[in-house]
Amino acid sequence: MIKKSFSTFIVLFFVANLFSQTSEDKKYSLISATENVSISFLDILDPYLSPLTYNGLGVGYEHAERKYFNPENSKFSMQGKLNALVGLGFNPAYTAAMTYIGGNYNWGAFYHYRPLKNWQILAGATTDAQLGVKSLSRNVNNPVNVDLAVNLNLAGQARYDFNIFRQPVRLNYELEIPILGCMFVPLAGASYYEMFDLWNLNNAIHFSSLHNKLGLKSALTLDFFLKKSTLQVGFANQNLLYEANNMVFKQNLLAFNIAYKYDFYIFKGRKNQAPANFMSSEK
Repeated sequence: MIKKSFSTFIVLFFVANLFSQTSEDKKYSLISATENVSISFLDILDPYLSPLTYNGLGVGYEHAERKYFNPENSKFSMQGKLNALVGLGFNPAYTAAMTYIGGNYNWGAFYHYRPLKNWQILAGATTDAQLGVKSLSRNVNNPVNVDLAVNLNLAGQARYDFNIFRQPVRLNYELEIPILGCMFVPLAGASYYEMFDLWNLNNAIHFSSLHNKLGLKSALTLDFFLKKSTLQVGFANQNLLYEANNMVFKQNLLAFNIAYKYDFYIFKGRKNQAPANFMSSEK
């Protein structure tokens, strides 16, 4: 009886020790979040509202999150972004103003490639949905136009780590190009009453690709690593040119960004304590 109890104790001890080691060795994937605010210079050309280009300023905010699909594999990550922009532009004579309010949600997957020491290349694809409203109060019949589009994009990012006065710094360059999608562009002169109250959407929905839509989003930023977070500063550029219904639309943006980056992990339940082995997608 004593031998049997002792044997049972030994087995339970080794099983508990095995599970303890497994728990300690298990990695957990952190979510790397970025809170970004920006001030932008805007150029907007919308022939549905006016044949003139409107220039002005905009204020933007973006929340982004990135994490590895599997914390045991540091080669594949996913990223989601939600941003908003409010802008005001004027025509060349400053006789009319155009307001812009818009938002975009973007989600994508990336492969992490580390070709050299201190270098990291991320290559992947993203999909996004855009909704924006442009308003020109001087127009009587058609004072508002809506930007509505979904896109499939090619995307990439390059990271280079170095030191400035012995402090670690990261240089980032991001690039995104729309390849396929769908966009809403009404006929010139068609009223929104006719389109949505009478459901006359004739020739308002268009397939988009490189033949009628050219776009480029890029950003150059510097990350300054703090004790428990990261400060990021840099510039972003966006150029968009698309054509439909014999009208050419343009939207250009040059922004100065400042962002705060941090890692976090969502625990389920009050008694779920923070594990020791975290895996950040920024590493």
